[in-house]
Amino acid sequence: MGPYYRNTSQGMGNFIEMFYEHPILMLFIVTITTGLGAYLWRRKKL
Repeated sequence: MGPYYRNTSQGMGNFIEMFYEHPILMLFIVTITTGLGAYLWRRKKL
């Protein structure tokens, strides 16, 4: 763990470590978030 995560809780640290071990997860979450945001924004606009 780097110096950036000294102040985080143990659970948050484990969560961040998981992303370092599986970078595809980060891409997956970003894709879902973007898709969901676009869907909700488009629905609200109509």
